Amino acid sequence: MKHCLKIFAFILTLSNITAQPTSQNTVAILDLEGRGISQNEAESLTTRLRSKFISIGAYRVVERELMANIIEEQGLQESACTTDECAVEVGNLLGVQYMISGSIGKLGQTYTIDTKMVSVETGATILSKQITYDGEIDALINEMQYMAYLLSEVEPPADFMKNRKSY
Repeated sequence: MKHCLKIFAFILTLSNITAQPTSQNTVAILDLEGRGISQNEAESLTTRLRSKFISIGAYRVVERELMANIIEEQGLQESACTTDECAVEVGNLLGVQYMISGSIGKLGQTYTIDTKMVSVETGATILSKQITYDGEIDALINEMQYMAYLLSEVEPPADFMKNRKSY
């Protein structure tokens, strides 16, 4: 009887361990490349993207400082990391499943935000999202929040969408 209870306790413990929620995938977001805007503006907008991405909670996000330290230690420059191969290399160093990279450009009075999520394991682009915005650069703060929803594949709240200018 004691033997059966020990087996039952072992099975119960094992089932509790395997029933634990699986950890989220981890992503790192490279600073978006500024094209027609200053690098400071691109970095500020990337910070907003990163912050909103974290608050949505669909992925664990590597902190910017940790990513910068690892990139620096390896003798790489984040601003020069614009290819998928570089993103995969950095992603492997960081131990993440996905890397997000892209650019913010300006053509006339129109801004474009182009992003993609790359699988570090395969090097394949698994998601690509774009936003086109016509207006002042400061309104891109809201567009970066919207991009975070798009990349997370999470439906934005209705009140956010109601206040977002339609393009």
